[in-house]
Amino acid sequence: MSDREIKRFRRIIYDKFDGRCAYCGQEIEIKDMQIDHIIPKKNFLMHIKNKWKIPEFLSRLTENNINHKDNLFPSCRVCNHWKDTFDIEAFRNEIECQVERMNKFYPNYRRACRYGLIKEVPNDVIFWFEKHDMNENR
Repeated sequence: MSDREIKRFRRIIYDKFDGRCAYCGQEIEIKDMQIDHIIPKKNFLMHIKNKWKIPEFLSRLTENNINHKDNLFPSCRVCNHWKDTFDIEAFRNEIECQVERMNKFYPNYRRACRYGLIKEVPNDVIFWFEKHDMNENR
């Protein structure tokens, strides 16, 4: 791809969620955007061949679609690095267990809770892309 085609392709991914990370919703500049593979590159063929843990909106992908625009989301650096090779549900579970981990391993966190500086609120993790009609952004 030429530089111009790459810029155009990055713009398509960036515009999917109006310049926001598909996971946390943080506004990002296009120059800072990272492109995340929804079905991770590492396990893509296994997921596709076995029809395993494929989000409904990606069910039409084939073995050759690893870099198809539908399998790519705009991501902030933090979410992209954290998600790494997790599929969407594994990433959600990883985020949901953070409070439990902080209680278990971080005394400063426990003290802050004890003094009312932090209020734990049970909440399901809902990604930014799940809150928005994906069809209007494609």
